Amino acid sequence: MAEIKRKLFPSSELAEDSLRWTVVVLFSVTLVFACVAATFLEFKSRSAHMAMANLPLAVLLPFVAWLLVNAFLKRFAPRLSMTSAELRLALSMLWVGGSFAGYNWITQWVGAMAAPRYYASPENRWQELIFDYLPWWMFPSNFPGVTEGFFLGLEEGATVPWGAWIAPVFWAMSAGLAMTAIGLGLTAVFQKQWVRHERLTYPLAQVPLNLTEGFDGKRGWPPFMRNWLFWVGFVVAALPLLWNLIEYWTPGFPRLAIFDPYYGPRGPRGAALSRYLQPFSYRLLPPVLGFTFLCDLNILFSIWSLWLVGQVGLYGMSRVGFSVGLAGQEAKPTAILGLFTHGVSMGLAIWAIWVARGHLRKVFRQVLRPPISGEEETAILSPRLALFGILGGGIYMVFWLYSAGYSAGIGLAWLLLFWASILVVMKFLAASGFAYLFPSFGTSILDITVGASRMQDATQVGLRLVNWRLLAGWRLPAALPHVERLVRPAKRVGWVVIGSLMLGMLSAILYTVSICYESGGSTFRTWSLVGAPVGMYEGIAKAVAETNPTVTDPGKIGVWVLGGVVAGVIQVMQSRFAWWPFHPLGVMLMSSGYVRLYVLDIFLVWLGKLLVLSFGGISLYRRVKPCCYGLIVGYVFAVGCSFVIDLIWFSEGGHYIHGY
Repeated sequence: MAEIKRKLFPSSELAEDSLRWTVVVLFSVTLVFACVAATFLEFKSRSAHMAMANLPLAVLLPFVAWLLVNAFLKRFAPRLSMTSAELRLALSMLWVGGSFAGYNWITQWVGAMAAPRYYASPENRWQELIFDYLPWWMFPSNFPGVTEGFFLGLEEGATVPWGAWIAPVFWAMSAGLAMTAIGLGLTAVFQKQWVRHERLTYPLAQVPLNLTEGFDGKRGWPPFMRNWLFWVGFVVAALPLLWNLIEYWTPGFPRLAIFDPYYGPRGPRGAALSRYLQPFSYRLLPPVLGFTFLCDLNILFSIWSLWLVGQVGLYGMSRVGFSVGLAGQEAKPTAILGLFTHGVSMGLAIWAIWVARGHLRKVFRQVLRPPISGEEETAILSPRLALFGILGGGIYMVFWLYSAGYSAGIGLAWLLLFWASILVVMKFLAASGFAYLFPSFGTSILDITVGASRMQDATQVGLRLVNWRLLAGWRLPAALPHVERLVRPAKRVGWVVIGSLMLGMLSAILYTVSICYESGGSTFRTWSLVGAPVGMYEGIAKAVAETNPTVTDPGKIGVWVLGGVVAGVIQVMQSRFAWWPFHPLGVMLMSSGYVRLYVLDIFLVWLGKLLVLSFGGISLYRRVKPCCYGLIVGYVFAVGCSFVIDLIWFSEGGHYIHGY
């Protein structure tokens, strides 16, 4: 009776954290559709890359659709509307499961699995150089027609050889579950430290929290729809894109290119300043403007100003031909800056653990002796369960990497380096809201410390193979602290994450594999499916064939260590002196290609927020925030309209509207 009552009664009569199973099923279907649509739009329609950020359009688009639909339901049919808790659950499920859709993981993983046998030739010598070292247990079985059918399409009457893909799907999902267990454990251990003591703002979670307020009240429009500044932002973001829809039927119609992707219809949106530097990007993206407006001023200032400092340093080193390293393996200016910023990220990881030492000490005590009464120091999971997730997932991954070709020592070192980088991304994504903040791979660091000369060929092959996103969920761990902010009660988070992970991975894998066999993967002309894996295996073969492999390089190690020292100095200065203007995140992003793409956005947000706080203070800032929310919703709405038009009228050749 209670279940029937929950289904039939209006959402306003439900408890604040109540969830109806019918709604959960509806959101599960939405997640499957989002994963399918992301691949379809990337492959067939070629309208967009929907999965290119930590909070990608594959997540935002269905969430915004349900948000707007629910706003009308709340006004005109409140008995059918969803609660705030249910809408936040929708975003959480989409965020977790959508981490594997399209370009984010599935298209690159599938391409890497199918490419070696199909593209191997006497000219590239893959079979001679690397086939003996590839971990074939993670690849599809070598049955007749498996790889040919994948790239050329199946013959008439043939069926998809699912049996050949059972093993790679199983091993990929097992790695994804292990990585997610580690991520959940880290989130459980550090979340209360970041929320209570370091006061991180979580912009990527704060926006949906504010947008979903008011759906538990009486019948009527939710608060965000009654705010005129929200509609100002909505129109500013949506109008140029909606105007450009006319061009779909009337080629040559004047278009507003203000929000075009970097590689848009009119070419790269960048200006070449010097042959020693990449073009300066003037790409504007409303979601970046909207989310980063909630970021602290010193972080925004540090990102754009220190990126410019990095470009000046890059220009100076390139002009004089500066390099670092032993003869024959010198690092050029771009590689030097990359080593330095990776050292910064490792320094920030050490600092994150150091400042949380008191909190970690309490967690460890509760692991040894769980509290009989009182609050646990962990979120989501108990202290013992969090430790079990970290250790269990880590041990499994060491064995997984060992089977992939890593030596035991290299596997453990790589895993520690990689998760240190993920910890930094989890923390500073929660602080900044800059959705293009990604972890760094540890291959180059192992090359300069251990040296390729000390690695077996199998280790080199496995290292470079796994680094190409073959471990599921590179971007999932960064979402977990935000999901914890959205789902209540917190004990639901683990079930939401695991369930959405399984559903998202399976739906993305099954549809991507089936569409490739149906139409032929090589016909899609997508880089992630063909160009990327071919380039990866070319690099692996080159590394194995190298007659002068790298050795331990003190000069490069010095640059890397310097980055860690600089990160520590800036952290100390920031914690001791209120006037200190720089945040260490800016130093870590000095070489980021994503900052290069969006540096103008970050500068404009910093300038706008500075003016708002200077002339209107915190009260004006709070009044302006709905305008930023409108920018996000308006852009997503207009892009969604373009997708619908492409699916109906231009399904075999859409219009590229969203990307980097």
